Amino acid sequence: MGDTIIVRRTGQAPLRIRGELLASESSTSESASSNYSGSTGRCQRVRIYRTASGKHVVSIHHETQWQGEHDTDEAAVFPSLAECIQFLGNRVPGWMLQDIINELGEEEVAVEVI
Repeated sequence: MGDTIIVRRTGQAPLRIRGELLASESSTSESASSNYSGSTGRCQRVRIYRTASGKHVVSIHHETQWQGEHDTDEAAVFPSLAECIQFLGNRVPGWMLQDIINELGEEEVAVEVI
């Protein structure tokens, strides 16, 4: 199932996963764009993968245009897509998170309330 993918993490060893890309979304630093990140001179690229063992990996690349700042990468592993969405909740703009939810499918990320 899937290709071998290296997922970068700033200040940590990268993750090597075998899996498939489920969703991808990018923001832009261009304030006139509907995909504006909400932060002048900064943008993000999010990817969500499913590993061969059924785990989920969220990768976020933070890019900056500002001198003195560095691009960074973060990644985390979760057992469910709902937990991936929760992780992204405070890290990306709301419109971006909604686009990812739409791409994955609401039924796939819905939180069970009993």
